[in-house]
Amino acid sequence: MSKVTEPILLDKTGQEILKEMKTMNTLMGVQVGVNVGEMGDLNEIRNIVRSGKAEKVFNIGDQIVVPWKDTTTGQSYECPFDIVHFGEVEHKGGEKVPGMFLQMHYATLYGVMFDAHEAAYVVEESPMEPGTYNVEIVTTWSKATEGTYQFTLTKQVPVGGQVCLPKLIADTDVSAWTVSTYTDGSSTTPIETVKMTSGAGGTNLGQLVPAGKDKINSIHRIGYGSNRWSQSAIRQWLNSKAGVGQWWKSTNKFDRVPDQLATKPGFMTGFGDDFLSILTPIKVTTALNTVSDGGTSDAGTEDTYDTFFLPSLEQMYAKPQLAGKEGEAWTYWKRALGLSSPAEYHPTTYEEYKTFAIENHQSAQTVRLRSAYRGSAINTWYVYAGGYVYYYNAYNATRAAVACAIS
Repeated sequence: MSKVTEPILLDKTGQEILKEMKTMNTLMGVQVGVNVGEMGDLNEIRNIVRSGKAEKVFNIGDQIVVPWKDTTTGQSYECPFDIVHFGEVEHKGGEKVPGMFLQMHYATLYGVMFDAHEAAYVVEESPMEPGTYNVEIVTTWSKATEGTYQFTLTKQVPVGGQVCLPKLIADTDVSAWTVSTYTDGSSTTPIETVKMTSGAGGTNLGQLVPAGKDKINSIHRIGYGSNRWSQSAIRQWLNSKAGVGQWWKSTNKFDRVPDQLATKPGFMTGFGDDFLSILTPIKVTTALNTVSDGGTSDAGTEDTYDTFFLPSLEQMYAKPQLAGKEGEAWTYWKRALGLSSPAEYHPTTYEEYKTFAIENHQSAQTVRLRSAYRGSAINTWYVYAGGYVYYYNAYNATRAAVACAIS
C-alpha cells in the first residue's frame, strides 16, 4: 500500500486547486495518513505535478511511502520518499515540464558497485596466442612502481576476450600481482590466471597511464573501476526491472561484470507498477572527470535519461567541483543543513546528512552520489555514515539514497 504523510497544504488556495482538479477526496484521505493504495490515487498526485501546482499542494519534506520488496527473499519494507524539490525537468525529446523530485529517506537494502574493476586490454583483430607480453608503467603510483612488467599466457584468448591486470594495483605489492584472461566482459570464470613480474620480455601491449593510451585502458580503472555515471553498473541496476543475472551489459569494451549481478535483481523489481507508472525518465546531467573522459577544469558534462538516479554534490547542497551543471540545489537539503553556502567536505561533518538503513533505522550508512571526483578516473563522491562528504573508489559496493522525479 502507498501513502503520503503530512503535512500537505490544505488552506483555501490549496482546496480550490484540489477542487478544480477533482482530487479533494483522495488528498483529504492522504492528509490524515490513510493508505491510498489504488493506482488512481498515485495518478492524481502525478496529475497535480503535471498541472504545475504541486508546490501549492505539497510541502518540502512530505513523504510518499511505497513498499519495496526484496524479491530474492520475499521480505517487504516500507520505503518513504521525501519530497525534496520542485523544479522543471526535461524528458527525452526535449520537452520541459514541471517536476517534483523525490529521494529515499532510508538507504537501499544493500550496496552495488558503482563500476567493477575494468579490463586492461581487449583482443580485437585476431586471437591472442600463448606467449609472453609486457606493459609499461610510465609514472610511479604508490606501489605501482615505474617500470616494465611481463606475464606469460599458456592459453589462447579469443577475439573479444579481455586481459585483466592486477586489481588494487596501487595498493598491492608487485610480488602478489596476477593477470587473468576472460572470453568476454560478462565471463566470471577466467581462461587462466598467471603471475606478473618485473621484466620486458615478449610483446609490448602499451603504456599504463591514468588517461588510457592507444589500446590500453586507464591504469586507474583497471585497478579500481570507472567513475563515469553514464557507463556505471549502478545506473543499470537502478533502472532495471530485470532479474538476477539479467540487468547488466557492457557499456564499453573494457567493462566488467559487477559482483552483485549474480545474486541481486534490478532495483525496480522491488516496486509495484502503480508507483513506477507515475515516474518518467528525466535528463540527468553529470560532470566528467578531467583525467580520462574529456572534462576540463571549467567544463565537460554529459546527459543521461534516468527514472532512478543518484543525487549529485550540487543537488545535496554540497560544494560542487563544477558549479551550476549537475542540477539545482534541492530545497530539502538547503533547509535541513541551514547553511548560507554549500556544505564543505571532510573533515566537516553534518548530522543532517546521516542516512539510515531501510531495515534498521538506527544504523547509519554510507551512501553514494553520482558525481565523479574529477581529478581521477576512479573516485566518486559519497556521503559517509559519519555525516561528511568525501570521495572513494568506484569498485566498492555501497548503498544509496536513490532519487527520482514525478513529472
